[in-house]
Amino acid sequence: MKKVILFLSVLSLISGMAMGAGTVTLTFSDWHLTEPVWEQSLKEAIAMFEAENPDIKVQLDYVSYGEKETKYTTAIEAGVGPDVMHLHAYSLRSFIEKEYLLDLTRFIEQEGPTWYGADFLDPWPEVTLQFMQMGGHYYALPGDFMPMVLFYNSELFKEAGLDPDKPPTTWAEFRSYAKTLTRDRDGDGKIDTWGFGTPALINPGWELRFSPILFSFGADYLTPDNKYCALDTPEAIEALKFYVELYTVDEVMPPGVTDVGAGTARQQMAREQVAMVLGCGWTPPIVNGINPDLNAFQILRAVPLPVKAGIDAEYTTTAWLSSWMINKNTKHPEEAWKLLKFITDKAQEEKWFHDNRVLSARNDVSGGLEAEGITGYNELLYDPFSKVVAGEFTNAKFVPQIKEWPQIIEIVNIAAQEGLTGQKTVEAALADAYDQINEILSVYR
Repeated sequence: MKKVILFLSVLSLISGMAMGAGTVTLTFSDWHLTEPVWEQSLKEAIAMFEAENPDIKVQLDYVSYGEKETKYTTAIEAGVGPDVMHLHAYSLRSFIEKEYLLDLTRFIEQEGPTWYGADFLDPWPEVTLQFMQMGGHYYALPGDFMPMVLFYNSELFKEAGLDPDKPPTTWAEFRSYAKTLTRDRDGDGKIDTWGFGTPALINPGWELRFSPILFSFGADYLTPDNKYCALDTPEAIEALKFYVELYTVDEVMPPGVTDVGAGTARQQMAREQVAMVLGCGWTPPIVNGINPDLNAFQILRAVPLPVKAGIDAEYTTTAWLSSWMINKNTKHPEEAWKLLKFITDKAQEEKWFHDNRVLSARNDVSGGLEAEGITGYNELLYDPFSKVVAGEFTNAKFVPQIKEWPQIIEIVNIAAQEGLTGQKTVEAALADAYDQINEILSVYR
């Protein structure tokens, strides 16, 4: 009897080994895994993928937002790294030029039409696809696409005597509203609520919130050919001076703004320390998560960003764009493509919105294909916040997608800090930034 049991145990082991022999393990890395709600959402999606692809197992790689580029660069240069990765789009150009990524063109060309008969790439707008390619080859697929808009606390508007149904439409009005909203609410003789909360910490969050001001004043960071800095114009100086003086002259921002990151600004809104912030789709759920008692989904409102009066600027906001790619070192390109395609398909992009309020770059999710009879994802299109964000897609301009951009925007961020702290005048800070950026761009001239 014991011999029979032993024989059956060995047979079972051999059978199990045979079944597992064809199993491929992929490593999936995303900074969102460090965020509780996103982590759960991604784990659910990966479980669905594994159920649909029983021969593929996915190992999760947790990485912080601030460390991802460094971690991936180190790993890829060592010949390893995750199979599938998620990056902010402005990091993509550098990864492509350094040949860190797998060329996806052959996989894309092998794909059939979409569920409504269009080509595989048709659901994504060209403005997003142009950043995913170089030399006619694709190295990534678009992910989140989130234009910046203005969020404000309607109850604080009422308390300050402002009509919540008439938000500011120009930056001059915004400045006036911010002054009115900066108040001592508890009667102790000290200001405890400010009109405007924004990050000025050296961080990508600053770029997303200053760029709309710069663009709507009719200014830009670089010349159209990306060969020279463009921050020496009167419009650029006026834009940064407006931003700086909200803090130094009007005092409508909480103290210590240069130490404030995007997360802190959202905390300030959740605690009713600030009445207005610039943000996008993830602002309401994050604020609500910080302070559920605020009733953020009922109290907050979203509207397009103000513009400079008298300026007919082509672009009045900017946008967050992320991208998904495959490591060139992957030993399983076919399986990695299956995972990448799954993560970016219509069903999963709808899930990302349902779970995390993140707007998709796909027009068959966020809208834009109405002429083809495709209405998008109704939950997104009828959400009072996301429909405003989605409505700003055509007004959004991306910052320059060159590999030097992270270095360039840090220089501008430092110039803003110098103005905010009084280390330099706005004019002097921008002049120094202008010279430094032109030196960086000299390689293109």
